[in-house]
Amino acid sequence: MHETTNLLLAAILVVCNVVHVGRSEPLPRASATPLNIDPSLDCSLKELAWQFARKLLPQQGEFRSAFDALQLQDCGVPLPETKARPFQNQHQQQRAVSSAPDSLYVDAVNGSDSNPGTLSQPLQSLFAAVMLLRSFRPVTTKLVTIYLLPGTYYLTNTITLGPEDSNLVIVSYADEEAVISGGKLYNLDGLWKQYVNEMGPIYPGVNAIYDSGVLPGESNYKAQYYGKVGSPGECQQACEAQSCFAYTYHDNTTGAYSQMCYFRADGLWVPTSQSGHYSGKRLTIYVADLTNQNPTPFNSFFINGRRAVRARYPDGNPETTGLHTNPTGYVSRAVRYIPRPPPPPATEIRIESPVRSGTHFPTFQVGIGGPVEVFDPPVSYWGTANPAGGGGATFQTLIGLEYSPDEWFANTTWSNPKTGVVHMFHCGHWANWQFQIEDRNMEQNLISWSYGGFQEARGCGSGAEWYIENIFEQLDAPGEWFFDEVNNLLYLYPNGSLPSAGIGTVLDELIRIVGTQDVPVINVTIVNVTFAHTATTFLEPYEVPSGGDWAIHRGGAIYAEGVDGIIIQDCMFDAPGGNGVYLSNYIRNASIEGNEFVFTGDSAIAAIGSAQLIDGTDGNQPRGTKIYSNLIHEIGVFGKQTSAYIQAIACETELVGNVIFNGPRAGINFNDGFGGGNLVMNNLAFNLVRETGDHGPFNSWDRQPFLTDISDATPSLTPAQTNITRNFIINNYHSTWPIDHDDGSCYYYDTYNFLVYGGYKNYLGHSKVVKYNVYVYPDAEHQVDKGAFFSEPYCANSDGASEIILPSGWGEVWVNNTCIIGNPNVYEFSGCIPVGSNSGLIPFTANNTFYAPGADIYIKCSSFQYTLQDWQKKGYDIGSTVNDIVPVATIIVWGKELLSL
Repeated sequence: MHETTNLLLAAILVVCNVVHVGRSEPLPRASATPLNIDPSLDCSLKELAWQFARKLLPQQGEFRSAFDALQLQDCGVPLPETKARPFQNQHQQQRAVSSAPDSLYVDAVNGSDSNPGTLSQPLQSLFAAVMLLRSFRPVTTKLVTIYLLPGTYYLTNTITLGPEDSNLVIVSYADEEAVISGGKLYNLDGLWKQYVNEMGPIYPGVNAIYDSGVLPGESNYKAQYYGKVGSPGECQQACEAQSCFAYTYHDNTTGAYSQMCYFRADGLWVPTSQSGHYSGKRLTIYVADLTNQNPTPFNSFFINGRRAVRARYPDGNPETTGLHTNPTGYVSRAVRYIPRPPPPPATEIRIESPVRSGTHFPTFQVGIGGPVEVFDPPVSYWGTANPAGGGGATFQTLIGLEYSPDEWFANTTWSNPKTGVVHMFHCGHWANWQFQIEDRNMEQNLISWSYGGFQEARGCGSGAEWYIENIFEQLDAPGEWFFDEVNNLLYLYPNGSLPSAGIGTVLDELIRIVGTQDVPVINVTIVNVTFAHTATTFLEPYEVPSGGDWAIHRGGAIYAEGVDGIIIQDCMFDAPGGNGVYLSNYIRNASIEGNEFVFTGDSAIAAIGSAQLIDGTDGNQPRGTKIYSNLIHEIGVFGKQTSAYIQAIACETELVGNVIFNGPRAGINFNDGFGGGNLVMNNLAFNLVRETGDHGPFNSWDRQPFLTDISDATPSLTPAQTNITRNFIINNYHSTWPIDHDDGSCYYYDTYNFLVYGGYKNYLGHSKVVKYNVYVYPDAEHQVDKGAFFSEPYCANSDGASEIILPSGWGEVWVNNTCIIGNPNVYEFSGCIPVGSNSGLIPFTANNTFYAPGADIYIKCSSFQYTLQDWQKKGYDIGSTVNDIVPVATIIVWGKELLSL
């Protein structure tokens, strides 16, 4: 038995004596389409969303990606035409090409770094262009331009720009496609040698197409019907003759499927125990020796422009499978999750003055070291002994798991477990973690680690669904790869023909723009460039920026800090391994406009500042950032506490006209209430919170007060008002509220939003004004399986209201809203014992219009229930009315009026 396993077993004994070792249930299945809503309404709403998307981003033409994400084909809407390169030339203008001496030209294909950098004699590398510009620019006040001619620019080192590079434009030449790559191109032509090619054994009692849902004698995208044969052996021979990946034979006990042979069509091995079935699969692996190409270790590999799948168990592609799909690509649970033995307590800092009096979160507090030593720096709100908040508890992480002996890999020896990585969901499905495997004990069915678990801030002593990647012996499905970095050998199970080339990642940052608050970089513009092939960062250091649930890696494909004037426009961020754009600390006059972000490993755009504990008056934060007209989709391939946009200790941001869809958690997240003064307007968000729960497409927290001067130019703990207006949000999958104002959120003004399948929320917060919104069936059900985190089927919900010890719930206003609902219970308010004695904790409601079956509604306030008339007699909802349900066309008119369609 290995020493690390001995330590793990000892840890199990210690922890079991002091901490309950729990087991989390799998995330219930949920759907993009509600189960209790008229399909004609759902389809009409999705068509309206598609129309709004095309209005926001007209350069997308028919917007096929949004059409597909909305599943409009299932609604009978004809397929639109597809644009070849939708991110190109977003602003519909041909940019002037300069031939002035202060312009340089770079050609990755035909250039040379010994050339002068003219159009006829271009340089070859972006690095050489930056160095040459520095040499001939005596001052940096004059604008200079680097033109990138078509081609791929493979960087060997990150391009670092400083104050000496101010007033610089990097742009593709004549709107052609220039790609800045963080990878190394490998020539594989002629290198491939067959490593193994064999049909495995026939497994009785195993169904490899159980999840396919295929009907007898038919085919679908998961299972291809071959025909009837007399035995499992004949089915295996048919598979071998047709070079199929896997097969399943049904014997005479399987009813209508009797003697039918099926081939697995999607390249996933998903074996399920079931009598009467016989299955098997082919193993086809090739190997290429990269020694002569001087390879460097890579954690991602791209083939034909797409990120390939590292060898893993269970099979799945993290770009296309997850907890929102079937199969998920995860093991549903472990037998046991093993928490780390309790560390020493953190050193706590609690600032007693100034305090935010009369609130649930009055004081600034953090813990240093101890339980949060895994973060860099080791500081966190969740390091304290008693952090306030929903489910508040001191951070805890895991050191191992025990897996079931029934797992398919249980009897397979791993030659080198240390290469492996465990991806695991948080016990509450608020996020996920990654751990670098240290050891495996096959006798005890244990996997152990000592590094990882810092990819979110809350922590837990248990876990949920998990998968393993980068184990050589799990290379067993088409499209998977493994790189033996000791022997420089690349192994591949081809999905079709063998590739002649591939790209292994080298860098996780491509351009790094760094100045200081005192000496910033001035005016850097990057236009119409593709950024690709960056390495994953989930095992790099993460920090906890403030009191929200987030931990984040301070880095991105483009990283900017200490910059006054940065424009990133019309660029494509293609499958970054971590964050796309990261704005750090002092940032002013930043504009992120007209870009596309797709298949991001973590978040697309992050704006993260710093403060001196409670004091944020030094200005060392992103302020006034403009996030306009971006297309952001397929977010969080690896990190699940990720968003299209995240800000922490940042303020005065404008998020306008963005289209956001397909992500594991919120589309927009405000990790704290620092400074306020933000604008969220005219955005479309849907298909979010697909793999987590207890959340919404927009999410905010405010657990830590900060001293800023944003509200009235004098230092104050009261932030400026943030406006959320004219947005179209579809609340599906596991989203509970379209605008999720969570723990302590305050000073928001939510108006004129079109909010589908969810209602208003306040939790432990105060001072929010919500009016002129339309709520469409907040009682919609998306849970295919029962067991949702929360079911809040109300027009409005205010929870946790209290006037004792930690007050909350005061200053809430919900007026002039429209809500159509099938559930007659339109409000769920706490703090009503009895109504009138503490009415300041109940949202002020008036002049609202309700639509419900039979014009019949009631109000629930704590344990009391009232008719609308009785509620009004107590002084609430004066001017509010209730009507019968209206037709679909009327609801669509409401949306068009709000969204100016």
